[in-house]
Amino acid sequence: MRSYFDGMLRYFEMSGRSTRMQYWMFFTIQFVLTVMAVLIDYQLGGFRDLKNPQPTATMFMSIVHFIPGITVGVRRLHDIGRSGFWYLLYFVPFAGLVLLYWACCPSEPGHNAYDDPEPSRYEPRGRQAAMPRYSTIPRTVRMGSNAARPPSIGYDGLAAPDRFI
Repeated sequence: MRSYFDGMLRYFEMSGRSTRMQYWMFFTIQFVLTVMAVLIDYQLGGFRDLKNPQPTATMFMSIVHFIPGITVGVRRLHDIGRSGFWYLLYFVPFAGLVLLYWACCPSEPGHNAYDDPEPSRYEPRGRQAAMPRYSTIPRTVRMGSNAARPPSIGYDGLAAPDRFI
């Protein structure tokens, strides 16, 4: 889900990189949500009159995901070291298969011309992202061998207090 939310939070951001997993998870979740929207439209009777269908939920899902789909694709091209203009191949018949192949290619290691190898600022950083902001466990016990590390900074910019209960 983090990969999907990364794509949605970076709605208009064409710069940077998106990894292979971020790309495929975004489109997998988008596909599942679109199938659910089609089922909702079918249950509500949107497809009963085939001469005049009314797929409102499906159209909503398509509109919401149109721009993020493009930006995730462009960032995926940046991740393999290609220009985002290659995304225009989708408009050439059968040339989009090249983009499908490139979407399956591994990331270009290290720094490239488009951004640092860190693809997203929305991903949690290691195990410490799962820890609560103010822990009741003493710092020396919680951090083990890293007890000499400076105190963590809370969300408000102040040092998080160490409490013993």
